[in-house]
Amino acid sequence: MRKLAPAEYYRAHLVQAVAFEGNSEYQKEKEEAEKQPPAADKDNWMWGAFSEDETALYGCMSIRRYRCNFEGREALMGGVGGVSTLPQYRRSGAIRACIGAALQDMYEKEFSLSFLYPFSTQYYRKFGYEVGAENRVWTVPLQDMKTMDVGGRIEQLLPGESTQPLLEIYRQFYKDYNLAAVREIYEEELEKTNLLNQQRYIYLWKDETGAARGFMICRKQREAEGVIMDCTNGFALRNGLLFLDVRALQGLLYFVKQAFSADYEKIRFSVPGSLSVTSLVGENNTAKCQVLFNGMARVVRVEDVLSVCRCRGSGTVRIRVLDEMLPQNNAVWELTFAPGRENRVEKTEAAADVTMPINEFSALICGARGAEDIPWMPRIKLHTPQDPLEQVFYRKKCYIMDLF
Repeated sequence: MRKLAPAEYYRAHLVQAVAFEGNSEYQKEKEEAEKQPPAADKDNWMWGAFSEDETALYGCMSIRRYRCNFEGREALMGGVGGVSTLPQYRRSGAIRACIGAALQDMYEKEFSLSFLYPFSTQYYRKFGYEVGAENRVWTVPLQDMKTMDVGGRIEQLLPGESTQPLLEIYRQFYKDYNLAAVREIYEEELEKTNLLNQQRYIYLWKDETGAARGFMICRKQREAEGVIMDCTNGFALRNGLLFLDVRALQGLLYFVKQAFSADYEKIRFSVPGSLSVTSLVGENNTAKCQVLFNGMARVVRVEDVLSVCRCRGSGTVRIRVLDEMLPQNNAVWELTFAPGRENRVEKTEAAADVTMPINEFSALICGARGAEDIPWMPRIKLHTPQDPLEQVFYRKKCYIMDLF
């Protein structure tokens, strides 16, 4: 088990191409790497499981370093991607070895959190990850939307123009969301792609002062249920619809209905599960809302997240965490909190009030679940049921929009 040197990345790309049945420029990449190896990237690295003589790369995965929001502060988060094994080496423990080494490395580098998008939630639960917050995908018939003219104006953002307004809207919207990535540009893909060639379009809604308060990135999709204006953010096309308040959403929806009713039958967009737009979509009997899950989260350093978690009121709670992959987290952690004071976190030999695996702890401390969900989480054992766990574990804004 080791990290791959940049000159070996072509080997990992081959494994990923075979595992995901994608295309590969293996020979070309190999020749280019032999002539001039790519430069190391301090924010991205790969782990590989090799044969003893390193002639075979069994499996690999990548880690991307993110700065993310957590409880009103910045934290480091490792985004897991490209998890793949050659078919002949599957079920050999290659990925478990990769993830174990990567988690230890993240722990030593003082990463607080990790995140991934799973092909199987049960598979990644084995490594301590747990399903994140809800993502609600709305599909709304344009003819049934009840829109109103709220003023302001729409501007189209063309290729080559600054995407700074998108970044500012993103920063304002997600500033209070746990896990949301801290961005320096809105989306790197938009800087490199000619959206017009992809028949994708960006529209900004601005208020009377000229301040951009919402935007949509959309593309036409022809499906069995009709012609859809798709604003969802996916791996293939990173579209989106984002707004800072009710008026901005109303302004965007009014524009869509007025300008596109002759060309589209429906609009599709997604919002974090903590945000309700039920009263704004018009005829709810014809609108459809699909609840999905926003990836899987994992705490890497229990002590760090407890030190900064925002608790309600004052008190002391002792939490036993069980973590097979990171034994440094296996302990009873005594958390003492009070308004206006920094949390105090210590390992203790005292009896725990509650015992939980790292999976459930991760979902609870990030705010994807709350204390009211604990009765429906059978792996959690309450030792003092009267303990006010809702002061520590309660639902919070929790969402990550980045894909990796």
